[in-house]
Amino acid sequence: MVRALRVYSETLPYDVVTQPKTLALLASRSLEVVLAVRPWQLAPLGGAARALRDAGIPLSVWPMISDEEGRWASAQNAGAFVRFVRTVADALDANGVPPRELLIDLEPPFAQARALASANVGGQSSRAVLAAAEARREKAETLFGRASAELAGAVRELHDRGIATSSAVWPLVALDPPDGRGWQALLGTPVDALATGRVSVMMYTSILEGWSRGALRRRDVAALLARATVRAVRRWDARAGVSVGCVGTGAFEDEPTYRDPSELAEDVALVRAAGCEDLSLFDLGGVLARPPAEAWLDAFVHGAEPGGHVTSKRVAAARRLARVATWALGRRR
Repeated sequence: MVRALRVYSETLPYDVVTQPKTLALLASRSLEVVLAVRPWQLAPLGGAARALRDAGIPLSVWPMISDEEGRWASAQNAGAFVRFVRTVADALDANGVPPRELLIDLEPPFAQARALASANVGGQSSRAVLAAAEARREKAETLFGRASAELAGAVRELHDRGIATSSAVWPLVALDPPDGRGWQALLGTPVDALATGRVSVMMYTSILEGWSRGALRRRDVAALLARATVRAVRRWDARAGVSVGCVGTGAFEDEPTYRDPSELAEDVALVRAAGCEDLSLFDLGGVLARPPAEAWLDAFVHGAEPGGHVTSKRVAAARRLARVATWALGRRR
């Protein structure tokens, strides 16, 4: 597997992304930028893309529609999302700076994801949110099929234009067997049907630990990261990637973050030891906001010496629960 290193930039203003110091930090480490594009950022997008190109930094664009429409791609908003994808690609073509790749971020709509994030992980409230999603299953099945076709069509269009594609997905999706889509359907995120060139599992250990309300410790989430990477590689082979984090906050503005660069270095080492060299870091805004930026980027590029992680009872219980849920979803189909 060829080593690939990308850095997400979700909330950082374009004029900060393209400052000479920022460009030098990225270029000196051969990092690709995954640049979020919101509807109101179309005007300055061409200039930012040219600045990155001139600095020798590969560009992947990361379209996001309005929060009211769901922000990320899902079965609920595929039509609106596909229209914006075309708009972004057209805008860059018009400026003579087509991206190397376009990332489709497949997540439940913003409001639903926010509800899950606010829930007590493993507690009654998170179960209630998932139960509500299950109750919507029949209607969601129709939307899921339609969205699969629309998003897959957009991916084919991008490939025809010479633009590579990737998708970012929730870790639960990796639990689906090769011929199954139980978690994809429940979350409303059609992954397999799109056939993007890469599939990056968003396995953010700082979020898992922080939002578990003490149920999971650092060593537990490190072990889960290693196992999730193995599953991703087993399921998607050379297309598999892992997104690690978080250095800074993102859409929710309150995501738990790494304590220091050593945790990031450990995560990188675990992912590589599990057989994956395709890594993406969340995110550039956090890197610049928590100096020295060099420490974070070097931890991401070089990693650390991999250490052994003994599977704890908490990790074993979490994995058993996930397997049972995956089996149950498969039985319902």
